[in-house]
Amino acid sequence: MINIYPSSDSYTSSGLGRSSGTTLTSVNGNTGATANKPTDTLLNKLAENIPGMDADGLRSLKAEDFTPEKVAERISGFVASGLEAARARGVGEERLQSMYEAAVSGVKKGFEDAREILDNLQLLNGELAEQVKQTESLTFEALDALAPGTDEISGGLSTRKSIIERFQNAEDMELNVTTRDGDEVRISFSRNQNYESGYASASDGQGNSASVFSLSRSEYSEYSFSVSGELDNDEIDALQSLIKDVSSLADEFFDGDVQKAFEQSGSLSFDTSELASMSLDMSYTRQYAAVSRYEQVDQLDQAADKPGRRLGHMMKDMAETFGAPSLGFLTSPGQLGRDLFEGLVNQDSRYSDSPQELQDIYDNNLLDLLNAVLPLEEAEVAQNQPQPDASTDS
Repeated sequence: MINIYPSSDSYTSSGLGRSSGTTLTSVNGNTGATANKPTDTLLNKLAENIPGMDADGLRSLKAEDFTPEKVAERISGFVASGLEAARARGVGEERLQSMYEAAVSGVKKGFEDAREILDNLQLLNGELAEQVKQTESLTFEALDALAPGTDEISGGLSTRKSIIERFQNAEDMELNVTTRDGDEVRISFSRNQNYESGYASASDGQGNSASVFSLSRSEYSEYSFSVSGELDNDEIDALQSLIKDVSSLADEFFDGDVQKAFEQSGSLSFDTSELASMSLDMSYTRQYAAVSRYEQVDQLDQAADKPGRRLGHMMKDMAETFGAPSLGFLTSPGQLGRDLFEGLVNQDSRYSDSPQELQDIYDNNLLDLLNAVLPLEEAEVAQNQPQPDASTDS
């Protein structure tokens, strides 16, 4: 008996859960080894108390950027990106407020713990004390501007962009065989894969911006083999031949070619002189979900709007994020960044509602910008070029 269950592929645009993976922040080449021990104490305590954060994101700053301003910017940027990712998933204002308050409370607790430790070590004095005080002041000033519901009273143009994708794959196979001697063999295999990625950026209309790219992957597989009875050499040979044929069938099935696997199952056979019966069950489930969001909020003080400065900050953040060495396992992080940005642009009604001629002009300008900020490798450029016509005139 052979049972092949068609896949239950699902493609939706909502229902995304919260990523449990590590947030990959922009890495600028220097991993923060220049930070002194008292500063590490402050960063570690902040990271311990801010939900979802680790100190590595703060230590990724270059030595010359290890200032109260930069640390405050990194902390507020992390919180801002977390709120934007939640908004993209459709989280309500009440939950957003709760998340914001948890982050602020964590930052406050982090500074308190760090002060206590440094004070006990008699290190909280002089220049270090002033640095901690300034960092705390700048951090809470930036966090105050992120409070949900404050867009209406801050100046300029608030821009938020976010994309989240999730893919899940589950595969199961079970083979049961009974030999002529009554021995029973059971072989089972299962594999589960989960992948989630997201990109979010936000700017406040004052030239300040933050962006974050998160990626989480998990995979586990399980294999079991059990025998009830005692197999002789001929039975083992017959089983090995059957397993080889089943493996070929499973490859077709789990690669998505269900029709070919179904046709191939009709010719599946075994050595009837050694094996009495067999049953094979295979199934897989795949789900893909994605959501993107682009939002601009006009605020009261339009004079504070500096679009050129905002764009420069955002492009710099993108280049640092997708150029991070921590994304080296991706085939093309630059292409991923380009695709995400182009997807965000397509969500803007000003683009989709404009005439084709204006869209073409914008596309060309966007291409020049992306080539400057996220240049492709030579192999990627060749892959994206249109293929020449293979036909020749005689």
